[in-house]
Amino acid sequence: MLTAAALAAAACSPLEEQPGRIDSREAELSISVSAEQQTKGIITNPMLPDGSQIAIAIFNPDGNKYMNKNYSYLLYTAENGEGTQIWKTSSSVLLGESEAVLYACYPYETYTFGDMRNLQIKTNNYYQDDFMYAGPYTGLNADNRHVNITMKHALAAVRLTTTRGSYEGVGSIQSIGMGSPVAGTSGYFDVTQGKFTSVTTGGTIYPTSSFELSDGPNTQYFLLIPTGEAGNLKLTMSIDGSTYEISVPDVLLEAGKITELNVSIDKARLNLTSVKVTEWYRTDRATISAPADYRVTLEGHQEGISIGTVIGSDKSVTITAVPYISKDAKVNPVSFEGDATFSQQMNEKTGVRTIVIQELKSHVTVTFDGITL
Repeated sequence: MLTAAALAAAACSPLEEQPGRIDSREAELSISVSAEQQTKGIITNPMLPDGSQIAIAIFNPDGNKYMNKNYSYLLYTAENGEGTQIWKTSSSVLLGESEAVLYACYPYETYTFGDMRNLQIKTNNYYQDDFMYAGPYTGLNADNRHVNITMKHALAAVRLTTTRGSYEGVGSIQSIGMGSPVAGTSGYFDVTQGKFTSVTTGGTIYPTSSFELSDGPNTQYFLLIPTGEAGNLKLTMSIDGSTYEISVPDVLLEAGKITELNVSIDKARLNLTSVKVTEWYRTDRATISAPADYRVTLEGHQEGISIGTVIGSDKSVTITAVPYISKDAKVNPVSFEGDATFSQQMNEKTGVRTIVIQELKSHVTVTFDGITL
């Protein structure tokens, strides 16, 4: 009887794995997207606007499915979370105890094949969105479930500045075309490798709407797929019913860089006045560019806090500090040093602290004091 009782007790032991039980602990993935990028590479707003959509992919370190789930192209959307930006998805993405590797791209597009390793990218008259990507982010699991995504530019930009020179006509610009035998208008991109394949080159794009040439500078932007090779860059302009062309030799279009062309419209011809290549604008998380060469430096305990920054049209600097360790976490008050007008407030519901700095008259230091759980 004793032996039978002991066996019965053992059969009901809670230590025994029951059918369908999941032993590993799981936690939902949390993401934020860095506010250190310009959207589309040509807009001065330094953060992705609310409603923006990105895609993420999660794999095992060997590139296979993570936890045997299809996480190859998942939609996340930015929403305004009362002063901060919250990225949401329609279904939970769960991380287990094993390591996950994450990749991301912007924008999310429905015409892709749904695999971050084979995305169809195009740039044409009607589609001039900048394509950005990020990763790999390694070491993610249930204990390390948050990632702050910082995008990199995959496309190259051309900024054309036109001015009226000796041209005496009305200056009605019907179209502006930009193309190169070594620049692409479509191709496939592998985010995990950061490389284009099967690029279609040699096409000309005409994304600019018609306008009338003014006496001051007129600026247009063009996005093209870089190939890593130098070649001629051809500009075509239709002005008052006549077509003008100019070719700029030995131009190397590079991802994340802007090739600047300055063109004077003169009598019966286009005159190239200068060519230079510059980096896309990007702020540093710890030091924010501010008016009159003043800096806003972030110091102190920032663990568990995702930080976004925006410089407003009124020259103000807004810092959004989002706690991501726990839904109950709150960002502690910060301290300030410097000659400026400061204000800060915390959303009691979300724990997000918004800091506004105005009327900068010196360098400013913002010191964080961590979070309260």
